[in-house]
Amino acid sequence: MNYHLMIDDKFINDFIIDGEKTAPGNNIYIIDWPQEKVKHVKSDKAIFAPYGTELFLETVKNISEGDKVFIHWASDAAINFVLKLPENIKIGLFFWGGDIVEIPYSMFKKTIYGAQSLNYFEKHEERPKVKWNLLKIKRFYKTLANRYWKYKANDQKVWEIRKAFFGRLNYFLSWNIIDHQWILEHYTTQASYTYFFYNFNPSEGSNITSKPSQEDRPISLLLGNSDTVTNNHLEMLDDLERFKGENIKLIIPLNYGNKKYGDLIEQKAVRMFGEDKVVCLRHFMNREAYYRILDEVDVAIMNHYRTQAAGNTLALLYRGKKVFINEKSSTYKFLKINDVFIGNSAKISQLSFNEFIHPLSDDIRKKNVENINELFKVSVKEDVLSNLLK
Repeated sequence: MNYHLMIDDKFINDFIIDGEKTAPGNNIYIIDWPQEKVKHVKSDKAIFAPYGTELFLETVKNISEGDKVFIHWASDAAINFVLKLPENIKIGLFFWGGDIVEIPYSMFKKTIYGAQSLNYFEKHEERPKVKWNLLKIKRFYKTLANRYWKYKANDQKVWEIRKAFFGRLNYFLSWNIIDHQWILEHYTTQASYTYFFYNFNPSEGSNITSKPSQEDRPISLLLGNSDTVTNNHLEMLDDLERFKGENIKLIIPLNYGNKKYGDLIEQKAVRMFGEDKVVCLRHFMNREAYYRILDEVDVAIMNHYRTQAAGNTLALLYRGKKVFINEKSSTYKFLKINDVFIGNSAKISQLSFNEFIHPLSDDIRKKNVENINELFKVSVKEDVLSNLLK
């Protein structure tokens, strides 16, 4: 039996479909979230049992030799659970990104944030919040200690636990071999690279033959994929400010992450470009509605320094869009070495507006799709899952 430790996320429903298609009846899907609070997972095969609850313990009590446990988001709770399992239970990690390359914060934060974004992260997100309720004095002092004088020790403990986890790991599942190389550079592990990608349906409804009509309509620029600091919005807004006099519409998805951070980005964008040129997406959208927006985009900028927004990036490339990704990102490196034409967001400040918005040729657009199709093959992924989950 395969036990999948999962979170409430938009990719999980499709994975459950894949799991049942390739290994029907041989999977248990455990969602670390109460069912009454779930937003994304709708599958009737999911068990909503947060770690440590009676239902969770009942669900996992029969894990035994020959079973496998797979983590879909490496939370501290998930890692601590699998480290308690017997050595003969094989462990797999479906790699997402932020759950690995950001943690511990003190070790990796300078590699994934620009200077302004790092400053925001350190002030507002890095350390646990103090719970200022003097009626609960013990909790107040505990949270105060965790934020200040115990922070470094706690972060070191996280590091030691993660080293033990990677030492225990058997399978590392990802579409990007460069992310596996990152793991090998930072941890001692025997985990083998296993090909996999979540089903994000990037080509759904796409049309690579259409070119944007210039006419008098504004050029649509898409910035980032969520209201998370790893988008490095602050730096990119500064780089784009010199285009504020051009006929542009800046679309910024800020509906997935940290609302307060999203408020900051929206306010800065409106202050810089004017309310008439900024469209911030603040509410969750289903895939079809979001892809209709991508259809209208001319240029997209993904200024992440780590793997993030792969689904957005591929959906845009399938639509023949011009996409800029930061050269520090493993996504940028992977696509580049596989001959997918993308721009470097770190170089946008050196481009004229015409150079920046100039559309890709038909040959490049079609070649991008051909190369992506070679990299993301559903039949290969299903064969991998069949062998892994049998």
